[in-house]
Amino acid sequence: MTTTESLRFPYMVWAHTESFLSPYCLSQSGMPAPDPALLGPTPPIDLSPPTAEALPALKARLAELFRVDSSRVLVTAGASAAMFTVAQRYFQPGTRVVTELPSYEPFRALPELQGAELRLVTREASDNFRLDLDAVESALEGCSPAKPGHIFLSNPNNPTGQALGREQLVQLSAAAERAGGLLISNEIYMEFANPGERVHAFDLAPNTISIGGLTKAYGLGALRTGWMILGEGVQPDHPSLTDLTYLNYVDLATPALRLATQALDRLEALLQPVRQFEAHGRPHLVRWLAETPGVSGPPPQFGLAAFPMIEGVSDTRALARTLARDWSVDVVPGESFGLPGHVRIGFGVPEETLVEGLKRLGEGIEHFRSGSRQSS
Repeated sequence: MTTTESLRFPYMVWAHTESFLSPYCLSQSGMPAPDPALLGPTPPIDLSPPTAEALPALKARLAELFRVDSSRVLVTAGASAAMFTVAQRYFQPGTRVVTELPSYEPFRALPELQGAELRLVTREASDNFRLDLDAVESALEGCSPAKPGHIFLSNPNNPTGQALGREQLVQLSAAAERAGGLLISNEIYMEFANPGERVHAFDLAPNTISIGGLTKAYGLGALRTGWMILGEGVQPDHPSLTDLTYLNYVDLATPALRLATQALDRLEALLQPVRQFEAHGRPHLVRWLAETPGVSGPPPQFGLAAFPMIEGVSDTRALARTLARDWSVDVVPGESFGLPGHVRIGFGVPEETLVEGLKRLGEGIEHFRSGSRQSS
């Protein structure tokens, strides 16, 4: 019998069965679905082969947006499919993959699923979740072109929202190069940043892959549209990466490709709701983090979620279940990101929902903590 503990991706089971059930749902990390009108006129149903026109059009639009040749662009079935394709191509037995904690589960599951050696570097909560670049380099020691070492991370980090800058990414790509490997950067949360603030690994070094998508900042997860932008040194691998997408799912849906292209033409309009949520919600979250006893952690640099530590609580799965059952508020337990004792709190919700949700969250945490103290 399959148990949650035996699954590679138990977070998604939790997300589909235990999350989004409460009136005050603070478990999401991205935007809700936008008003369809923001995408422009609804295109007629198109059942033509995706490669006839829809896929080339989207690929060309992405190449224009990121200012690269289209031979460096690969459209995928969401950022998740991009991650899985990268893992299949590069995370072979005999390779090493260095990733971060806390992290979204696939960063830890995919390397081991493919037979690679996994090394973890913890972003310390006491250091505002800064990534220790020296520790990453140390984790790559012993790797070489014959036994490559890759760096696999999210920037900004999920769940903390803390971001690496240009110099840090250059240092990481150089460390990966010395280890005979790649820097693979999932940048789906980078879309929350203003265009002038965005930093992309593919633009900084040849041995890099940047992964993105329309899910988080734009609320368009239902389109399942993502992409890879390959560093110049990885561009020759485009055919083999494309071959793996064919093996995984053959083609993308033509209607989704059409809508994704329309979305890319309207990114400024799609970002307006994000700015409203940030303007209305961030001050409430910052105040709650500063004023709630026994809760500590920085607000995100980018994005709509934070990952504070809950002092005195080691089992945050139990805490999350209690909060949902008794206080009608949803958060994500830190166990889903490999770091118990924390919860991820999303603030991409209407202001009145956030205010009441944070109030209930603080009360529920204190009640749970008091019960734990009494039972011990």
